Amino acid sequence: MKVFVSVFLFFILLISCNSHSSKASLEYAVYQTFDEYRMMGVDKNTEELKRPYVAIKRNDSTIVVRICYEGKEQDNFLIYHNKGKYWYNVKKEQIDPKLYYTTLSDTLPIFTERYLYNDTIMEYNYYIEENRDKSLQSLTFKTRNNEIRLTLSTSFHISKNNRFEELKHIINGFRNNFPYDDGKINHRDKNYTYYTKIVKGDSVFLYENDGKNNYKLVCLDDVIVFNSLGEFDPKNGKSVMWKMKLDKRCK
Repeated sequence: MKVFVSVFLFFILLISCNSHSSKASLEYAVYQTFDEYRMMGVDKNTEELKRPYVAIKRNDSTIVVRICYEGKEQDNFLIYHNKGKYWYNVKKEQIDPKLYYTTLSDTLPIFTERYLYNDTIMEYNYYIEENRDKSLQSLTFKTRNNEIRLTLSTSFHISKNNRFEELKHIINGFRNNFPYDDGKINHRDKNYTYYTKIVKGDSVFLYENDGKNNYKLVCLDDVIVFNSLGEFDPKNGKSVMWKMKLDKRCK
């Protein structure tokens, strides 16, 4: 039964991308992209859409976002679950995608649990070994204008029962419990980096600072160019930092 439901869902999602006027696609609304901070579609205009774009189906408990790519590139979809205080989404990536697609066997998959609430995205990374979650010592907190990356200690462990509240508590008190990543040896195991995000057209500029707008030398950390999905692009865009002149890297 589960296999049938999965196949049926895939078929419906495929139709939603390839035939906007089909009966099955009436359950979906087509947009240029999806805004994860507001959890809603952006730019609903099917006549001027650029690929990739998205087809969205939602109800009170779930939001399904289908990403419609160009040509033979495989479409993708994300499912968000309403948990009351937040929306929940988990991504699973293979550490060796080529081996996975040839053998269809997990190659130590990496999971990213994502909690979306109050215009905020919180991401926690881990893998599973011997039936236990193993932290990748990475916790990221994103808003429209800022991004905070925490390096967790190697001994970090978190329960499954109330993970959202525990992670939120960590991020809320990061300045008191995490030193700034200043390159010192005693700060390598546990630290934070803070970035200011500036959007210019289809690009995002990431400026690193200590969270108090004290910018470092060579403070422009990265420049990322996105496709028509903008920041929602699951491929995370393309870095063009190498094109930047050295005299343009600090504010």
